[in-house]
Amino acid sequence: MCKIRTIQQCLTELKLLDSNTAVTENFIRSLCKTNKIKFFKSNSKYLVNYDDFLRYLGVNISDEINGSKQ
Repeated sequence: MCKIRTIQQCLTELKLLDSNTAVTENFIRSLCKTNKIKFFKSNSKYLVNYDDFLRYLGVNISDEINGSKQ
């Protein structure tokens, strides 16, 4: 099952993986608007497929699931 997160939740979880990330909410929103990651809208909120977002950034999801870090 894929993880669905708001843009703010995506950024919060990404910061847990990389506290010095340069990714911003505006960047994630622009990825949605240009259809570079999977999402859907609920009223005005973007609900992002978090796994697809991580894949776009080049994060190995299986490593994150197993708890190992590079």
